[in-house]
Amino acid sequence: MPLQDARAQLPSDEHFTLFGRFAIGRKSRRLWAEGKALAPNERATELLIALIDAGGRIVSIEQLQQHVWPGSSVSANSVQALVSQLRNVLGDDRDVIETVPRRGYRFAAEWCDIRDEWAGPDGRRAAVDPPRCEWHDMRDAGRHEERVAGLLDDDIEHRPLIGRDAELSELLMLAPKHRLITLTSPGGNGKTRLAREAALCTSALFPDGVAYVELADLTLPELVPDVIAAKILPVSSHASSGPGGLIEHLTNRRMLLVIDHCDHLAQEVASLVETWLSVTEVCVIVCAEAPLFIAEERVLPVAPLRFGGRPASAAALDTADTPLSDACRLLVAQLESNGGRPSAGRVDATPDRTRGRPLDATLESISRALSGNPLALALAARQIARAVRGRTTLDSAAEDWNARWRRLMQHRTGSHEIAPEPATLVSSVVALAYGALDTAAQHVLCCVSLIGGPFDLADACAVSIRPEETGTGDTEDRLPAIVANLIDAGLVDAGPSADPGGHFEVSRPVRRFIRGILTHRFDHADLSARHAKWVVRKISPPSGRDGRPADKRRDSAPTLADLRRALGFSGNAGYPRIAIQLLQHSGAIWIGARLAREWLTWIRRVLEHDLSRPVLKIRDHMLLYLSVAQSMQHATSTAEVVASWWRVYELATACADDDNRVLALSLLLMRSLEAGFNDDSPELLMQVRARILHECASSSSHQGFALLHGALLTFDGRHDEAIRLFAPPDGHAPPVGERPDRQWPETGTPDYVAVVSDNALAMSLWLTGAHTIAHPLLLRALQDARHPSDPIARCAAAMMACVLFLLEGNTQRVAQQARLLLDIAQRNGLQGWTSVGCSFLQWTHAIDETHDEACKLTRLALGNLARGHTTIVDLVVLERFRGLVLSKVDVSMLVPQFEQMIANLSAGGRRWLMPEAWRVYAVIQHHAGLPAEHVHAALEHAAHEARQQRASLLWRRISATREQIVPSRKAEEGRDTIT
Repeated sequence: MPLQDARAQLPSDEHFTLFGRFAIGRKSRRLWAEGKALAPNERATELLIALIDAGGRIVSIEQLQQHVWPGSSVSANSVQALVSQLRNVLGDDRDVIETVPRRGYRFAAEWCDIRDEWAGPDGRRAAVDPPRCEWHDMRDAGRHEERVAGLLDDDIEHRPLIGRDAELSELLMLAPKHRLITLTSPGGNGKTRLAREAALCTSALFPDGVAYVELADLTLPELVPDVIAAKILPVSSHASSGPGGLIEHLTNRRMLLVIDHCDHLAQEVASLVETWLSVTEVCVIVCAEAPLFIAEERVLPVAPLRFGGRPASAAALDTADTPLSDACRLLVAQLESNGGRPSAGRVDATPDRTRGRPLDATLESISRALSGNPLALALAARQIARAVRGRTTLDSAAEDWNARWRRLMQHRTGSHEIAPEPATLVSSVVALAYGALDTAAQHVLCCVSLIGGPFDLADACAVSIRPEETGTGDTEDRLPAIVANLIDAGLVDAGPSADPGGHFEVSRPVRRFIRGILTHRFDHADLSARHAKWVVRKISPPSGRDGRPADKRRDSAPTLADLRRALGFSGNAGYPRIAIQLLQHSGAIWIGARLAREWLTWIRRVLEHDLSRPVLKIRDHMLLYLSVAQSMQHATSTAEVVASWWRVYELATACADDDNRVLALSLLLMRSLEAGFNDDSPELLMQVRARILHECASSSSHQGFALLHGALLTFDGRHDEAIRLFAPPDGHAPPVGERPDRQWPETGTPDYVAVVSDNALAMSLWLTGAHTIAHPLLLRALQDARHPSDPIARCAAAMMACVLFLLEGNTQRVAQQARLLLDIAQRNGLQGWTSVGCSFLQWTHAIDETHDEACKLTRLALGNLARGHTTIVDLVVLERFRGLVLSKVDVSMLVPQFEQMIANLSAGGRRWLMPEAWRVYAVIQHHAGLPAEHVHAALEHAAHEARQQRASLLWRRISATREQIVPSRKAEEGRDTIT
């Protein structure tokens, strides 16, 4: 239900917060759905309000206990029960309350307070309502902990750090003294865990936060700064990219960065860190296998955990009071966490735990055989624990694993007492389990290891079964049993879901080992191509292509690691068509990760690759440049964006693709709305207008050109013609909606023609007087304009609302919509729309007599006027701050500039602004003391234009101005006569 309708059905004397189809009363503490009251108890409603007021932040169970039951001691189960009750009441929208493992809960939906601005799930807004003040202190109390833990990783398990007291103490001692500390050791020795623990312990030293950045999956060295920036920069900081933008943000900030898995990018990381050390105050902990070899680096080697020595005699084995070694304690803890329990008693990992025969001797033997490597111990514990499930005791499983390991070492080294090299220790543990698999299980493991994140049985089938084998039944029927065997072998992790087709994942050490094996397999290219095609299917639009339905399981989208791997393979192995599809449909993933520049870099690599040039057709180039244009909207300057969309239009024309020609023109038309708010050229609208008129004159059969022409009619002040085109009286042709899903069928991009049409129709109706919400056409246009989830479409709708409320004089609603526009634009890196939102918001601040804002807006308005251009914000600024304007510019210069600007409005297709421009011109002339006939002539021009356009809203403004000016003129003339 639209929020306007929901608001109409709620009690008028209540203070409401709206989200989705729900409203919650602040005073009554009642929850409503589509106008009907629901019945959660008061404490459940109080908990929901607390989550909303947290502004998208995670709220711990302890904080909720204090808020809902102040002064009482209740269990965590009470909070969980209230959350369950709320989710039952919310029904299909239960996911708006997110559970954050080990952290608490957060409210993850867009919401709007009727007396406040829109706010997103990230909680970014410009003001705090008084009713929220009681929650403000609670939110601030947990802010420091959230900043640290959230930036490090929401998924980290904060288990006790075993056997690292000395290393942690040394690291904590070095951290305040050295700005760069590099933890070095072979893989698996625990560098990451130690660095995370140190970061948490020292977080109080870094008021600007702690961040963890992992570079394992990054393959493009030039994008190291962008990946780091995407992790640590605030949501609004999209404008700057590369090393310069990152350094600019880090200047004068005291924060700690933990950079992990960067050995393959050591040179780039070293160069970047060296620059940080010289121009910023940032401190860095690097986890790598080798030092960076730069000045000021303090290297701290990380040794394996202490493990017990080999017993000298049988008597030594019987000694029961010998404490467990650190490595054995970790192995015990890992066994416990994986569900491995002894047949009698309980294994524990406390420091004062002593050995007990015979299990402890076996565990010590395993710890010694694995040289105390924490990751190898964790993998071994997983394999042992999985073997215990329903088939044997922990003692037998541990002895069996130890015997198999000794046989493997005997085979490899000639002695079961010799451990592998540290660099191969982890892979040897994986190899032990891999070697015990049959051929079919090995094949499936090799295939699913290409997937960089969670997968289900359908995904496993897609990547492991050849297309010609699909549907044969035998292989597919065996797949669940094979995956179950892989889980039992400790090589695949199963999610918590009880669904047998639920989610699984291959851990990183196993993936690394398997990918090493894949490089020697004859079918490596075939498996990689199958994985790349799987990624394409997962990210393709819901409307299937090639006669096949698209993958409907959109909730399990591929990871960035999958995308990078698929793009690297398809680009280098001569599969440009797969690369095009990957780039074409992955925009939302890149933008969501704030890595639009990486998206653009991959596109350019495909365009410039030698293997791609002979294969790509004009249409392929067009699709790639379409992706270029989309990525540039989030990553580069305005001039480059405009040029890229013209390139898409030219290529689409060359291959007779009307859909993408219309798409390019609609984006350019929306881009022209930003002119005057930023550095965009005012001539852009004239260029787009000429091209659209040419297409309509050439009798193009595509409906999109006619709809774009209707938008031009709105801009040109021909509102009646626009309304007739968008909504014919016979009702046979709807204004928009030629595509029910509002997307182009091939590219999956939003139907921006519908976006432009909805906004233009709403604007024409509103200006001509249909500004009541009961008007059916206006109501439908407003609802359709707000419907799309695409950020550009939402920005356009918010801008339209700002314009209309500005003309209505409703400053509060202008501020609300401007904040919404600014929030969407900043979160999506849309620089032009950010400027638009800032201008409208500055206006609301300026009219409260904020002198600095008034000066900024006046300078911008006069600058636009000097180049013969204006915006609706410029006009209201020139009128409101006319005294400031006349003090800055002589009236002899101002008059010709105004007249030239008004002439340009007509020539440039923006005639709808002429009534307002003539009216403001009259006000300026009046206050400058120009002759009365000049003022009256300007008002007559304004009234004539408003009558011609039938713009009743603008006519009312002109009439009000005339009533103000004429009496004041008569009073002045009377004073002159008396004098």
